[in-house]
Amino acid sequence: MGSNELPQIEMMCRVNDEASVTVYEDEPLIISVAMVNDAAETAASYNIPLKDQIRELEKKFKAEQMEEEEFKRAVEEIEQSMMKVKVYRIGGPSGWPQFIKFQALSENTWREVDWPLKLLKYHPTTQVANLDASTSCYVEFGLDPQDSQRPKGEFQVRAVVEIVEDKSVESDVITINFLQEKMPEAEMSKEENLLTRGRYANKRGMYEDAKKYVQKILKANPYHHSALILLGQIEENRKDFSAALSAYEKALGESYKQYPDRREPPSYLLRKIERIRAMMEE
Repeated sequence: MGSNELPQIEMMCRVNDEASVTVYEDEPLIISVAMVNDAAETAASYNIPLKDQIRELEKKFKAEQMEEEEFKRAVEEIEQSMMKVKVYRIGGPSGWPQFIKFQALSENTWREVDWPLKLLKYHPTTQVANLDASTSCYVEFGLDPQDSQRPKGEFQVRAVVEIVEDKSVESDVITINFLQEKMPEAEMSKEENLLTRGRYANKRGMYEDAKKYVQKILKANPYHHSALILLGQIEENRKDFSAALSAYEKALGESYKQYPDRREPPSYLLRKIERIRAMMEE
């Protein structure tokens, strides 16, 4: 058991939070990639009770209830039965998200795409990510609406990252159908589409555009819970903490009103409000 190595990395790819989408030419698109070292997590979980056994042995040894040789032999036997936790490092000076590439299937061959993808967010926010039992990686790339280099047609796409030399991990396959027409006005004015555009603009740092989309929603529905949260995020990014606090507090009030049966309080909003209040008091 001690020689077991579990190097598998699970990699999941989604587009606009789905496995398959059809998007208009003026509709924003977000490709997300998540990576987790499931095998290392499994190994670490397997080792927990074994580590507990070693701690119990240490207590006995310190209490002089075991001889040293007996203690060492027992610990060695337990350590040999442990599963090895394999850790992988991804990244470099340009940051680990740049090591993720996207490929599209063309004539039965996977070829790297050169789409004008923009890095939107990623975690951990370090140059190098260590994929171990407790660390997962998440990244989002965006494709701007009506970008001149935006592809057309339907594509099967996957994410690929080189974990170690000559050894890559591939994600599941997503399907993207890029239409060559704009979203109809009736669709454009729907709350969910305004919210999507507002979220994308906020992630791209286009805060004034993002705020316009949110204001359209709140003009029709001042109590829109998701729109109030997004408004708080926008104002927080703009460093207008007073406006951000006001939006988050309204969202918190609506959360209790609209979801009275929820079992737990909205921890995300409570943390946001607490953090902003602390910042304003400094």
